[in-house]
Amino acid sequence: MNYLITFEGIEGVGKSTQIKLLHDFIIKSGYSSQIIREPGSTPFGEDIRNILLNSDHNITKEAELLLMFASRSALVDSILTNQITDFVLCDRFYDASIAYQGYGRGLDINIIEALIEHTKCPTPDLTFLLDLDPESGFKRKSSDKMDRIESSGITFFNNVREGYLKQADKNKSRIKVIDASKDLNVISNEIIEEFNKII
Repeated sequence: MNYLITFEGIEGVGKSTQIKLLHDFIIKSGYSSQIIREPGSTPFGEDIRNILLNSDHNITKEAELLLMFASRSALVDSILTNQITDFVLCDRFYDASIAYQGYGRGLDINIIEALIEHTKCPTPDLTFLLDLDPESGFKRKSSDKMDRIESSGITFFNNVREGYLKQADKNKSRIKVIDASKDLNVISNEIIEEFNKII
């Protein structure tokens, strides 16, 4: 049994909390589970993450896209191609590039899809899109220092959210849209209900 479950959404939607809750549920159910994040989760990927999120860097949108896929390629090669746990829970995956670099930065979606294929990204078995309007998301993170991508502005994140929802509409069987404004326990129960359908 090897499943890849991804969590998507803009900043402040509660992905980290929900990933941890599902991970705990999986372990209690007698399966093995691993949590990874994008960009990151490999030594190379974590170095790239530090570059991408550093507000001191002026990174072009093309360089941002290619750095994301450089990190993703390492993740696919080192973890996803040789999955050792029953479940891998990934905090963002290639849907994020379509939403952030495609709809957010305005890069060609066809190029992004070609990179997804070129880097041999596996299709997730299940994706949870935690959906929330950007204003509410950033209110939840008001006490945090914003990184380079988080500093891109509300218009950018409205476009990212739109991209996510369009991606969900194209992949209804895989991407489950969850209202992230609900109570975290209600959200967790909805996620577990969908999770139980695939095992």
